[in-house]
Amino acid sequence: MSTALLAAALQHAGVPDLPGTGIAEVDAARAAARALLARRPTLTDVHAEAWRYTSLRALEAQNLPLALPPAARITPDLPPASGLRLVFIDGHYAPHASLTRNLPAGVTLKPLVDVSAAEWRTHAALLRLPLADADALAALNLAFASAGVLFAVPAGVVIETPIEMVYLGATNIPGAWHARSCIMLGEAARATVIERSIGAGAGLATLYADVALAANARLDLVQLQEAGAALSLLRSSVIDLHARATLRLHAIDLGAALTHHALSVRLLGAHAQVELRHVVALDRRQHADLQLDLLHAVGDTRCDVRCRAVAGGRARAVLQGAIRIAEGADGSDAALDTHNLLLSEQAEIDARPVMEIYADEVRAAHGASVGQLDAMMLFYLRARGIPMAEARALLTAAHCRTVLGDIAHIDVRAAALQALDARIQSLR
Repeated sequence: MSTALLAAALQHAGVPDLPGTGIAEVDAARAAARALLARRPTLTDVHAEAWRYTSLRALEAQNLPLALPPAARITPDLPPASGLRLVFIDGHYAPHASLTRNLPAGVTLKPLVDVSAAEWRTHAALLRLPLADADALAALNLAFASAGVLFAVPAGVVIETPIEMVYLGATNIPGAWHARSCIMLGEAARATVIERSIGAGAGLATLYADVALAANARLDLVQLQEAGAALSLLRSSVIDLHARATLRLHAIDLGAALTHHALSVRLLGAHAQVELRHVVALDRRQHADLQLDLLHAVGDTRCDVRCRAVAGGRARAVLQGAIRIAEGADGSDAALDTHNLLLSEQAEIDARPVMEIYADEVRAAHGASVGQLDAMMLFYLRARGIPMAEARALLTAAHCRTVLGDIAHIDVRAAALQALDARIQSLR
């Protein structure tokens, strides 16, 4: 017996206006995804470690139809774009709100709805379906994705301006929408991508991203989440790095009622490196869960993971960070630390950094802490005439800003810090 959420989704099988409908490979992949869903009584396995701290029971009890395109033209109130921008409103592409200038020769940047049959076939990651029944969320996303982006940069091309993908919730009527993106950088290519989730919104949104970085490529990726307070946002990211590739990922969770991010990173070539910075700021009854699986598949690879969470009210933040160093991956260098602040007695933060090491001659370190604001620092600020609320906000912001100051692009960094500061001012 399927849950109400799954039953509502399967009622929409064969929606005629989904991107790629009529293309044999797309239709077959979506049908396989729906078949996987039909075999599942629930979206998640409640006994799985990845869902130990996060329950979707209340969400799955809801009958959520697929979100419809806005009935009237909506012009989002967005700051001026510092580069290119693709906007999706309630899971549907909004060309009138998007900005697509001339790109370097060979670069592909288009919404899912404009992807050609040849591109669907060439970029197989757009249709990737997990082999195990365990990932029903990815299958749900594939079966019903109406939004998303194909971004492919050929070898040697450097894109200086950031590429912005905006997912805007414009209605508080509960519904479900799904976005699926593929980012591929060729050898020695470089790009900056900022993904923003903003606005109102209620119900469910799933975001799936498949990222591949060829040798010597570099991607700066910022995921800034300020979604509506009644939205559950479930994200999956699969990222592969080849020899000497570099990923700098800043994931910032500020909004939504519930977020769950399954982040899988694989270092597949020598001297590949990833820097992950994760910031969470929650209050009321918000819930945010990061499930990290980072694999050093070969030797001489490096990862540096730093997480900061603050939680007030009855909020709960979860970090389960697993770094695995495979057999034979000698020379790997791995570091993971998570330092967190509780702003109220009812808030919870669960930090579980894990290292699995199957190789010799490696450097690996991890650490975790959960505490409260420093009473001496609060006293110091109060003694200089700073009100308590402002003093708490200053210390909380400083705690989080330590891992955001290295965002490379100045405009992207300013936007992230502005959003963080505004959120911290509202924490209780």
